[in-house]
Amino acid sequence: MRNLGIKKVLFILCAMVLVLSGCSSTKLAEAFDEDTVKETAQEAVGYLIAGEYDKDIEMMNVTMQEALSAEDLAATMETMNEQTGAFKEYKSIAVVGQQDAQGTDMAVAVIVASFEKRNVTYTISFNTDMEMIGLWMK
Repeated sequence: MRNLGIKKVLFILCAMVLVLSGCSSTKLAEAFDEDTVKETAQEAVGYLIAGEYDKDIEMMNVTMQEALSAEDLAATMETMNEQTGAFKEYKSIAVVGQQDAQGTDMAVAVIVASFEKRNVTYTISFNTDMEMIGLWMK
């Protein structure tokens, strides 16, 4: 359990770095197709909901794969599933463009999903190779 607490802190720090990096625009860079970003993000959330954590790991870039194993993701999702109940429907999906501190373009998809007990917001970031470089659930 202590290990999950450390990972949660690391994810929060990563999110703060992204927020504080001075995102210059919310317009999606030309390197991205909005529909592809939406479809890929919804696919990633679908794997989480279905318990296919290995498929989510395969969608991540090397840095994320080294930081998060399928087992860690499964443990996090098990805890979340206890709090949310069964999946009902996707309520909304939005895509924005951002740049990291080095000026590298990324796409960020925000998906709100409805579950039996509450809604969950998934924020998924992609690099220009459409690899997941960030995954947050709230």
